[in-house]
Amino acid sequence: MRVRMPLAVVMAGLALAGCGTSADPNEAKPVSATSVAVTTAVQATPSEHAAVQVGADSDGKDVSLAVGQGLIITLEANPTTGYAWELGGLDQNVVKQNGSPEYEQDPKPSGMVGVGGRSVANFVAVAAGSTRLSLEYKRAWEQGVEPAKTFTLNLTVH
Repeated sequence: MRVRMPLAVVMAGLALAGCGTSADPNEAKPVSATSVAVTTAVQATPSEHAAVQVGADSDGKDVSLAVGQGLIITLEANPTTGYAWELGGLDQNVVKQNGSPEYEQDPKPSGMVGVGGRSVANFVAVAAGSTRLSLEYKRAWEQGVEPAKTFTLNLTVH
């Protein structure tokens, strides 16, 4: 069996990362290639404007943001079905997606699998302008198939 090089590098990095024995939690720790996350996330700038939080009831609505203000969209999801919310359209010169959506599972009874939850997507306004944000709930492998659900917002950044 052949192990691919990237997998071997990750496994070796994880093994080394687990070897730390520092008793002082404030002691500086060395940074390895596997402990540095490569990200293009954009940080919301501190301002007097709190992040705008919306859910499914805001579908199709108009939302105003200030430059630097965050936008948090929370929508029902269940990745065990193969479906996930994906960005369908957005002018990222006006509003940028801040990382990938995160999934928050609903509480589940013991032994139960396939429980749904919520997908939480973060965005940040980066420049004045207008754009339409669209999200699609679909299976990545189903090409040419309409999404099971869609969500849109008309965004204006001032």
